[in-house]
Amino acid sequence: MQIKNKQRSFMAELLIWVGLLIVVPLVAVAFLFYQHEMSGMTRIEQEKSTQTSRAAHKMVERLGDTILGVTVTNGYWEENRQAVLNHDLTWIEDSVGVVPNVVPNIDFVAETDLQGNVLVQTGDVAEFTGQIGFPFLLERFQKDQQFSGVVNTSKGIAVIAVAPVTNNKGEAAPVGLVIFGRLLTNEIIMGLKDTLQADIALLLHSGQFLSSTEGLSAEQLKTYMNGTETGNGEQFKLERRQQVFVSQSAAPLLDMSGKQIGTLYAEIPTRSTTEAADRLGTLGLYALSGMLLLLLLVILLVRQRIILPLRHFSLTLEEVAAGRPVNELPKHVQHAEAQIVGAIEKIMQWNKVLEETVAGRTASIRTLLDNARQGFMSLGADLLVMDEYSVECTRIFKQDIAGKRLAEVFYAEDKQEAQLLETILGEFYNEPDEWKRELIFSLLPEEIKLQDKVIQIEFKYLAASEDTLTPKEQAGIIMVMLTDITETRRLEELMSRERKRLQMVVHVITHSEDYAQIIRSFESFCDIELIEISGSIDSVEEKLLSIYKSIHTFKGSFALLQFIHIVPRLHQLESDLTELLAHEEKLSAAGLELWLQNLQLHDWLEEDSLLLKEVLGDAMSEMGMEYEVKLTKAEWQHLEKELRARLTDTEDRLWLAGLKQWRFKPLKALIQHYPAYLSEMAERDGLLLHPIVLRGGDVLVDPEKLGGLTQSLIHIVRNIVVHGIESPEERLEMGKDEYATVNFFVEHEDNELVLTISDNGRGIDLDAVRSRAESSGLLPPYNELKPLSNEQIAELIFKDQLSTTKQATEWSGRGIGLSAVKAEAEKLGGTIRVATIKGGGTKFIVKFPYDNITAVGKVG
Repeated sequence: MQIKNKQRSFMAELLIWVGLLIVVPLVAVAFLFYQHEMSGMTRIEQEKSTQTSRAAHKMVERLGDTILGVTVTNGYWEENRQAVLNHDLTWIEDSVGVVPNVVPNIDFVAETDLQGNVLVQTGDVAEFTGQIGFPFLLERFQKDQQFSGVVNTSKGIAVIAVAPVTNNKGEAAPVGLVIFGRLLTNEIIMGLKDTLQADIALLLHSGQFLSSTEGLSAEQLKTYMNGTETGNGEQFKLERRQQVFVSQSAAPLLDMSGKQIGTLYAEIPTRSTTEAADRLGTLGLYALSGMLLLLLLVILLVRQRIILPLRHFSLTLEEVAAGRPVNELPKHVQHAEAQIVGAIEKIMQWNKVLEETVAGRTASIRTLLDNARQGFMSLGADLLVMDEYSVECTRIFKQDIAGKRLAEVFYAEDKQEAQLLETILGEFYNEPDEWKRELIFSLLPEEIKLQDKVIQIEFKYLAASEDTLTPKEQAGIIMVMLTDITETRRLEELMSRERKRLQMVVHVITHSEDYAQIIRSFESFCDIELIEISGSIDSVEEKLLSIYKSIHTFKGSFALLQFIHIVPRLHQLESDLTELLAHEEKLSAAGLELWLQNLQLHDWLEEDSLLLKEVLGDAMSEMGMEYEVKLTKAEWQHLEKELRARLTDTEDRLWLAGLKQWRFKPLKALIQHYPAYLSEMAERDGLLLHPIVLRGGDVLVDPEKLGGLTQSLIHIVRNIVVHGIESPEERLEMGKDEYATVNFFVEHEDNELVLTISDNGRGIDLDAVRSRAESSGLLPPYNELKPLSNEQIAELIFKDQLSTTKQATEWSGRGIGLSAVKAEAEKLGGTIRVATIKGGGTKFIVKFPYDNITAVGKVG
């Protein structure tokens, strides 16, 4: 059945091509030829019709010439002239006014003076009563004293003739005008029809309609009138009425002043054009019939001599390709060329060899797939795994998967994921839109975990081919390729851990003094500060908040050094402290002390310390020491103590004060690691920064006293990355440079140190800060009478537990960092404030007395 359909489609395709390449072009040529000939005949008829219309217009105007002689005779009459001069209206009426009664073809007469005042009028035409209703007659009289033309009167369209009132010889100066007129009637138009051999009709704007035939109506001419009034001028139309073409033309009808007063219509039957068109149509039908007959003969010849032999030849090839024996060649094939018959015999021999080759290759390919360490399987629209799959699939899934649902094979223990996969595959097969199918296909999983294995998945859709028979195959097949990447993932994890460990070692070596200071501070916190906080008289909530601040700072300091194990543990401790602060039932003081003892914070550095020892070996023992003039810190403190006990004179005290400054460091040495850390964080988040500038900071300070503040600056640095700097795309949309700018600037003014950290990022969202403060209970609701200023709202960021980040991470979201910076600044007797501009950046300014961080001001 399928073969017959192909045969029919081939024949249909042949007919379509013959029609497109031969029939359609010939028909188009014939049609164009007919149109060209008809266009030529139309132009001829248009010229004839236009000439007829113009001739009709001229003949109407010449009716005035026929009465001009009578008009001149009465105008060149001395007695008439004297009567006008003497205003003898009785004589004029008796002598001139009787003309319509005695002279044929004269319907009305009027005689006026030179100003247009009507002296006598016969015929009762409103326009010639009192004053001439056609001012253009007086204007025309100034140029031509004898003339005729068409005017539209209250009694209808009329032809008038005008002559001056003068003496018999016409030599005297005119003293008035004599006007004779004739009204146009259907009889006059009928006369035009006889002369022109065409139907003539007039339609005036006043509604008057004159026609030479009853077959025309005023309604028919209104369409032409609208066309002539819109500026189209003369119009022409050639149409066929029953068996005859009729040419129709319409032209504007103008009065003596050139104003259009109506439309002149002419209609002429065109016998010659009708006969020519009929002959062209008949010739075209004969040509088309002959052409179709010729094409039919050609098609029959092609079918008998070419298509049928080739069709049976194709059937024979299909039988051979299917492996079925061909015992007898069809009759049409036998009658074909000898080369075709020989080709079929060779193909029959090749078919046997091909079957053997395919069987061998299939076995080889299956062996290759079974040993490729990759799983191959396929499924159709029913989402069931087909029977054929590679041996690796059995090793991966440890079961026979033929006929099972793919979702159950992948997610045997996760019903939700199995349902999701079923939904994706079902929507893929049911979606007719190709673009949407590709989008749905991209949602298929790329990896799955099976017990202790990690399996990489690749899906490939194979569309149905033309010879697909079963409904399952007609919808297309999805091939699934599985690769066990468990070992690859394990190696990647090991490499990641090793990379993190090396980063930690590099940061510790690079910032060895910072490492020593952080380790010492953390040990002091675990051994002394925690005990002091626990035993203080503060409330449990205040104790928890104090511990919270310290832990938050230590987390930032250890993250700066890339510590692997302690940073996530400190982050988890922050979460635990958050829960304790938010819990309705607060811990007792004893409960808090027991909880802190159970933490065993001192042991949390053990894993990171062991990693450092594995790499640094014996050098690790020196990493935790701070050298000041080749002495350990403990040795230097012992020296200071001995000197203070022995040196009591004023001069000795001054010398001792100078000695203490030997262990002082430039302020920039305590913060010079922040630019590198800030650049690293920005790169991790995909942000772009110009090289960070650190200006000033050469002033010497006591690292003992300033260490807490400089360590807490980690929170400002993090805020710059997390909150302050926009992504490159966002900066470009705002018209900014995609590279952001961050500056550290230290100034020593009088007895005060000023540290400024600024960026040109997005600035602080003051509305979000105020809203967060109100929802956290840190600020009363907005008061319209006493609203907070922007400066006051900005200062709220230093409140405890205020953060605009919705989710806490290892980097931000606790709302403790900036409050810790403020606390450290206040310990030194200093202040911190923030200045921000929406879209223009933020500036943190820390000020503290210089004397509070050095003993110089107190010596002597």
